[in-house]
Amino acid sequence: MKKTILFTVLIVAFGTLVFSQRKPNEKAAKNSEAPLALPNSVIPELMGAARTKRGTNLSTAELAVLEENKKFRSYLENSYIQLPLIENIRMTKDGNFHHVPTEVIGSSEIFGEIADRIKANPSLTREALRFYSACAVNEQLITSVRAVCTRNLKDWAKIARIDVSKVEIPDDIIRIADVLPHRN
Repeated sequence: MKKTILFTVLIVAFGTLVFSQRKPNEKAAKNSEAPLALPNSVIPELMGAARTKRGTNLSTAELAVLEENKKFRSYLENSYIQLPLIENIRMTKDGNFHHVPTEVIGSSEIFGEIADRIKANPSLTREALRFYSACAVNEQLITSVRAVCTRNLKDWAKIARIDVSKVEIPDDIIRIADVLPHRN
């Protein structure tokens, strides 16, 4: 499964890098040192902390679930800031488009880890959907990664029967995502 995801990301990344060379956005160039801005997402409280009512007595099992969700959320937050930015790829490419940047390979490992964790614990799906939603709509991320996030968002939402149709993903990203292999 991880090999399929890696292969898909590599193909999409190569195609995207070769065919989508645009002039850098002046505003993005000025803010290349700015922290990654999390875009608004239709799914509420993107990457937000879980809230519990004060004074409630939670069982050990419930506390374990909350702790696991907290760890997963932390993993997603750390992973999100590791996703490859367009500007970073442009600065490191130096005109060599015959290899896939290591950042893209790293993102496929992140996606594989998320998939493994969701399979092991389906209650983590909502947190993963928030991550994929943020990734898919973030214009600072490279197109191939956004497409894989879109594909994963659609597939996991379908499996979990969660409507994500209101997430405003650009049509070009959706077109690329639609040709990627579906999750079974």
